Amino acid sequence: MKVVLSVLQEGVPKEVTAAYDPKKLEVELVDLKFLEPLVLEGVLVKQNETLSFKGNLRSNVRRICGKTLKEVDEPLDVAFDLYYMIQDKEEIDTTDDLREAVLLEQPMVYYAPGCENIDVNYQDKDPEKEKPVKDGEALKNSPFEKLKKIRDRLKEE
Repeated sequence: MKVVLSVLQEGVPKEVTAAYDPKKLEVELVDLKFLEPLVLEGVLVKQNETLSFKGNLRSNVRRICGKTLKEVDEPLDVAFDLYYMIQDKEEIDTTDDLREAVLLEQPMVYYAPGCENIDVNYQDKDPEKEKPVKDGEALKNSPFEKLKKIRDRLKEE
């Protein structure tokens, strides 16, 4: 949102609303899809040489659980509180800061409600193809032991 400073009166709050396409705002992630536009409701206040912008960004989203891979639809509500120095400026573009507020609010891994305590064991290898390791066999085949054998052979030469 671009804020034209000349239309704001000193110390008088101005309510603003806007709707953003999440794809154009670049806030969709692999495990976060927006089901509707991102709606902004906020208040701008110009005082002295600063502009304060407080409000919320709301939408409905579909997330993917990091443990169960189930899709979960839920509301998104991100509060923001931004401040700008406005001395010698005609307008302020808040778009990047709003994008950042949405992205920083997202968890690194989303867990669906009730899945937080589920113990998940991931296996990268096929257990049927893995040979069981006998006691001491892992140590014999370790890189350290292989280097030790090479060093011993070099000493013999």
